[in-house]
Amino acid sequence: MGDTVSVVVATKNSLERLQGLVSDFRKVCREGLELIVIDGASRDGTAEWLEAAAPGGDAGRLKWESSPDTGIPDAWNRGVKRSSGEWVLFVGSDDRLAGATVWADVVSVLRSLPDQCGVAAFPVSIVSPTAVLLAVESPWVRDRGPDLVAVNGIPHQGAFHRRGLWDTHGLFDTAFAVAADYEFLLRLWHAGVEIRCLAGPIPVAMTFGGRSKQDPLGNLLEFRRAQRKHGLRWPRPRWCRDWWFAVSRHLAGRLLGEKTVYRWADRARRFRGLPPVWEVS
Repeated sequence: MGDTVSVVVATKNSLERLQGLVSDFRKVCREGLELIVIDGASRDGTAEWLEAAAPGGDAGRLKWESSPDTGIPDAWNRGVKRSSGEWVLFVGSDDRLAGATVWADVVSVLRSLPDQCGVAAFPVSIVSPTAVLLAVESPWVRDRGPDLVAVNGIPHQGAFHRRGLWDTHGLFDTAFAVAADYEFLLRLWHAGVEIRCLAGPIPVAMTFGGRSKQDPLGNLLEFRRAQRKHGLRWPRPRWCRDWWFAVSRHLAGRLLGEKTVYRWADRARRFRGLPPVWEVS
């Protein structure tokens, strides 16, 4: 394969944010990197803008296509098929890429990993929509699996997958709307693929407030469905704890309103010495 990393982004009706991501990529674009944009037939001018940026859907290190899909996992699968890198990373159109120096370090680390390492998980920054740093989320999987089967401890925007994994283990399961990445990791874990957690560098800034944050209960229920698919009959204590918090948050939102819940959640974070996340623009 010609490139080291293929960065795949699934997008729909998010042109302004996508333009920021493509701008980031152009700043770090170097030998060994390619960006693949999979657009779900947006109606906001995305395809027209991409055609001007990369005529015909392929301009060297920027590739794209635009057609209806069934959701993000379907778009990821299409991106995997177009990828040429040894490693594949998935980001959202509202995420941001770190600078060229950081990416040079990332590529250097990836090239140094042994062949048996199938997934290399880096930390990600969590930022507000205006790029205010809120936190750094580090991956954690101890003893190659017990934590992974309890709850997903790998931030998806920091997980680099070897391209050959999909040839061996199949594509993402499009029956999952938000847990397709987690189900794929469980598939790899059961197959004995090494998942290595790294301390740095930090290649991606993830914008806070995605679907998993808006509906944590629905997200956890789908994650549990992925666990059952792989024979994990009973949830682990960590999952039960997260489920209890998600149910409490869901009920509080229905009774008090989402804005009130967000306000009290930020007050709890401040009490713990953490920066607010819900009321930061």
